[in-house]
Amino acid sequence: MQKHILSLDHKTISVYPAEQADSPLLLTFLSQAESDELAASTGRHITLVSIDEPQWERAFTPWAAPAAFKKAPDFSGGADDYLTWLTNSVLPEVLQTYALQPQWYGLAGYSLGGLFAAYAAYQNTPFTRFASVSGSLWFDGWAEFITRNHLQTLPHQAYFSVGDKEKNSKNPRMAVVETHTLATQQNWQEQGVHCIFELNNGGHFEQVPQRMAKAIAYLSTNATENI
Repeated sequence: MQKHILSLDHKTISVYPAEQADSPLLLTFLSQAESDELAASTGRHITLVSIDEPQWERAFTPWAAPAAFKKAPDFSGGADDYLTWLTNSVLPEVLQTYALQPQWYGLAGYSLGGLFAAYAAYQNTPFTRFASVSGSLWFDGWAEFITRNHLQTLPHQAYFSVGDKEKNSKNPRMAVVETHTLATQQNWQEQGVHCIFELNNGGHFEQVPQRMAKAIAYLSTNATENI
């Protein structure tokens, strides 16, 4: 497994190139330790790009909302700007540096990163496969958003999952996560997206690389096809 580190706009980006330049590219947001473990399990049939993003509350939220916990920062709704940065800066830098021509682009996120991945599908992006793994789809206004908006371009595939204990959260805002995640998967399916919903064992921050690997395995179905 080869690993390269890029620094762009004060962000640390881990790149794990696939064997072939035209292999699919999947972008995610994990710590370096988590991305190392994920890359080791996914093999070299896909180029993995992982950003160790420290400002989750800003980068991954589609609009402003109050903090979920005491002493935590409020959510400031910077997802649109962050998606523009990914599309106009990160992807071109990675493609040029490693001379890549991916068959398709995937976007997978965990927790608030999963909320961001789902939100990105409603915008004009190069991504065609999405995974929201234990995604924060409990987020204020999300349930209303998916009923009032249509996907920008139908994803080829999408994957949703939560831990089976996440609905037991003592925070009433977060306790609806399973219901909202299933509703999102069903909404996308009704729009014609090939997507699944999966319950994992456990709570929220458990087996993050393993859960992400399951998502990537699903998104990589028929990955050798020129889509």
